[in-house]
Amino acid sequence: MNPPPDIVKIRVNKLAANIVGNALGLLLCVGGIVLAHHLPHFSPRISTGRFFAFVGYLAALVPLHEGLHAAGLMVFGRVAWRDLRFGIMWRALMPYCHCTVPITLHAYRRMAIAPLVVTGAIAIGWLLLIPHDLTGLTAGLTLATCVGDVWMVLKLRGFADQLRVQDCPSDVGCDLLPPAPAPES
Repeated sequence: MNPPPDIVKIRVNKLAANIVGNALGLLLCVGGIVLAHHLPHFSPRISTGRFFAFVGYLAALVPLHEGLHAAGLMVFGRVAWRDLRFGIMWRALMPYCHCTVPITLHAYRRMAIAPLVVTGAIAIGWLLLIPHDLTGLTAGLTLATCVGDVWMVLKLRGFADQLRVQDCPSDVGCDLLPPAPAPES
């Protein structure tokens, strides 16, 4: 069955997303390590504390990333917690925070980049304060987790902020819907 003509399907190919995400992730990790080596206070020494901080951050990165999407949905999209679902889309090898109700495209864009702004700032700040191979790697991995989010925002450029977005529950992407009707007075 075809969708009504006023619905626009926006999808990202799962294989392309993984190839591009991994390639950019590798480049970002190498770039983070190179940047760390070029900072004047670079430290090549690996302490036990640094190693465990790295492992702890990596363990928390995905839940933190998806939690920031959830916070963005609740703050910018005014979505209730009961309308959020979390999991892993195994066919795409991607964790997700899925919203079961439509939100405005403006709110969707803000929600999509929330992890980049928050975790990206933390990781880059950590790299600049404590330049080390592990913090360079951490910054690269943190930014790499945001590749898909930035990709979706780029695919949605050119569409009006007033349109509504409905997450696709079974694929990587969303559907654009007409703006919500004005409430009757």
